[in-house]
Amino acid sequence: MDKAARAVRRSSVKLLSLNGGHADLNVLISEVKDMRNTAKAFMNAQSAASQDLLKWTAHEDNRAIQDVANQLAELNLVWTEVQREFIEHIKEYKHMYEMVLEGEKHVAHAKTNFASCEQREVKIRKELKKAFKKATSAELQSLEGRLSQAERAKDLAQVEVADRVHENEAVKLIRIKEGLLKVSDAYCDFSKKCSVIFDAQSQIAHQLPDVHGQDLGDIKYTGSGTTKFYVQEAKEKIRQCRRQSHNFHSPQQQNYADPPPPYSPNDLIESEQSPYSPSRTSEEGVSPRRRSNLSWQGRQDTMEEEVGVDSDYEADLTGAMGGAQI
Repeated sequence: MDKAARAVRRSSVKLLSLNGGHADLNVLISEVKDMRNTAKAFMNAQSAASQDLLKWTAHEDNRAIQDVANQLAELNLVWTEVQREFIEHIKEYKHMYEMVLEGEKHVAHAKTNFASCEQREVKIRKELKKAFKKATSAELQSLEGRLSQAERAKDLAQVEVADRVHENEAVKLIRIKEGLLKVSDAYCDFSKKCSVIFDAQSQIAHQLPDVHGQDLGDIKYTGSGTTKFYVQEAKEKIRQCRRQSHNFHSPQQQNYADPPPPYSPNDLIESEQSPYSPSRTSEEGVSPRRRSNLSWQGRQDTMEEEVGVDSDYEADLTGAMGGAQI
């Protein structure tokens, strides 16, 4: 059934593209749109399954399963947000092809205009050829003027076609390269976040106690605090991935805070020769330019230390030490 619906959809896109052309590109855009819709449907299905798991375990008497289901539902919220971000990248990827299609339409419009000008010129030439035998001189001059205008219009249209084609090919290369690089980075970032989330899910699932060869009444569940820790750790790693991705894609910004002031040669000589200069009271024998550079270097070191500081996450595992009867 899905294959039939897909075939019908692709055929309808091709039929709609018969008048305007670019059928293959339109089909490609339709497929990327379908890929985005499928990703959204997969995300919604996972969210629904997670909610159903939470509802089912809420009526269970098993404390371990309830705790694991709660933490997995919390983890699924993070996973849903990650998928939503990835779906936005697919939307941008589709928009890139739509912009390419727009450029192709401009080129097609220029070519159509050139063909129209060419046909108009041919038509006027035929009229002029027929009018040579029976038309007056005034009519011949009028036809020759129209022919001259048609020739100029055709030449301008031909130049426009050449310019459009050249510009479109250059812009097309830029857009496709940028779009492919962005979607590749999106997939790589998506895979990293996917690994973080489902590694945490695996660790949470390991907290369920093993009951092989043991009496169920003697088993205690001690993983409540540990499961919370793995969820919080996964959230922190996802935040770090977002910061790294943002810093990687953001343009480099230069720091212009308090640069050392420029000094003229006369100011430098006077300040170094004057024994009562205020600049010599703090550091004897150091020129103002040197002190300014040292001060600027000290501020840079301080700024680098402040940027490098990051709050470490301290996990509270007190809940893991206690025991809850299953």
